[in-house]
Amino acid sequence: MALFAAFCLPSRSQQVYNMVFESATRTVNNPMSDYTQLRLAQFKKTALTYLRQKAEIADTVLNISLLDCQAYYLQQFITSYLKQVIRYSGEHQNGMRQAVIKLFIKSSLDCPLWKDSDVETTHSYIGDAEELTPFSLDTDWQKAYQEVNFLIQQIP
Repeated sequence: MALFAAFCLPSRSQQVYNMVFESATRTVNNPMSDYTQLRLAQFKKTALTYLRQKAEIADTVLNISLLDCQAYYLQQFITSYLKQVIRYSGEHQNGMRQAVIKLFIKSSLDCPLWKDSDVETTHSYIGDAEELTPFSLDTDWQKAYQEVNFLIQQIP
């Protein structure tokens, strides 16, 4: 856990944020990216862009560390989500897979970072049934990651 905390300490540059954003951008721009890679990367880019815009409006001293911390946990949240979806894939697991997906969506919704009233924007990925990442853009990714991991551990 100390390693996770290290990403949330103030730093001079947005190293983690930039790394996750640039990786997502490369995937989006790569013509060899498959559909899944492309959709996941596009969500990351959109979520990180939203995060940066909100942080710039807030104009706080901790913006850099906030961006790095949130980018790190966004990556962790999506990785955990994919692991759980794969874990519960298969016809006999469909009900459980849907329950796990709902846990991730709920955690995303239950942990807003900005409490943005623009639900049309923040929930734009949630309404689409075909969306691979049905999460709110207004998410405190660290809290959502911690919440969903706690909830998943409760599954028998």
